[in-house]
Amino acid sequence: MSDGADSLALLEIAVEEFGRRLRLVGPGDWRRATPCTEWDVRALVDHVVGANVRYQLLLHGAPTDQVEATRSVDHLGDDALAAYVATADRMVACFHEDGALERVAHHVTGDRTGRELVSMRILDAAIHAWDLARAIGADETLPDEVVAFLLAYSAELDLGPQQHAFATTDAVPRNASPQDRLLQQLGRHPNTEEIR
Repeated sequence: MSDGADSLALLEIAVEEFGRRLRLVGPGDWRRATPCTEWDVRALVDHVVGANVRYQLLLHGAPTDQVEATRSVDHLGDDALAAYVATADRMVACFHEDGALERVAHHVTGDRTGRELVSMRILDAAIHAWDLARAIGADETLPDEVVAFLLAYSAELDLGPQQHAFATTDAVPRNASPQDRLLQQLGRHPNTEEIR
């Protein structure tokens, strides 16, 4: 795994990757299906914006019930892009605070250090950037350094009771690209045109 400075740089890249796709969402895209079958584009974006809020709360010691209560809030308002940018900037700033990576937060999956939380945010932002790209027909390519980090991270991933968040996957072909291996490990189907 990377040291703190490397993971913070990767977080900023993953956040920008999601933002890059979000800037491409048009008025007719919000109700499109996504690879996350329970979410359309709007719900997917709301989840990511809400997660930005949740991780700020986690890093500042909020109790689990307060953090989880944010899941039922509409975080997008009238300007989803502005909501995303503002919450992403604040979330990244929280991870840059002195001692943030050593703090222990009470995540729904169990106590996690800030270092673990930053890895979780990289995963969420990058994979949902791919989900959003798939939904709107945009470029699905994730940066190689993010993919490499997430392949190593996902190999040791234990989400406890939240493991169901990732769909089951088919066997990964030997000749799959690193990105395709990552996506399949996380329940995505990169080699199909349809959204499942």
